[in-house]
Amino acid sequence: MSEAAFIAVASADAVPEGRFIKVVIDERPFILAQVDGRFYAVEDNCSHEDYPLSYGCLDGDRIKCSLHGSRFSLVTGEPLDEPAEEPIRTHAVKVADGRIWIDPTRPAD
Repeated sequence: MSEAAFIAVASADAVPEGRFIKVVIDERPFILAQVDGRFYAVEDNCSHEDYPLSYGCLDGDRIKCSLHGSRFSLVTGEPLDEPAEEPIRTHAVKVADGRIWIDPTRPAD
């Protein structure tokens, strides 16, 4: 995937360790989180219900949906608790020049 697909979404210091922010790219909401010095980007939508994950909270490298309690891996997008059965999308992230960049077209490696 070309570097042209990456979009700068925030300064690196805008996302404190153990926290997340919501960003919007082309009217699509994403969650940008920092855990143990690594940045993650996932879609801001629970796969179980059409409900924003940004209403939830981080639990280590997992994000918890506040509606029914399902947790999802920020690394793989896989659901870790019921009732969710489908993964959420993860996206490639890089940090350069003090900015966080997301590729909204490409899944994380």
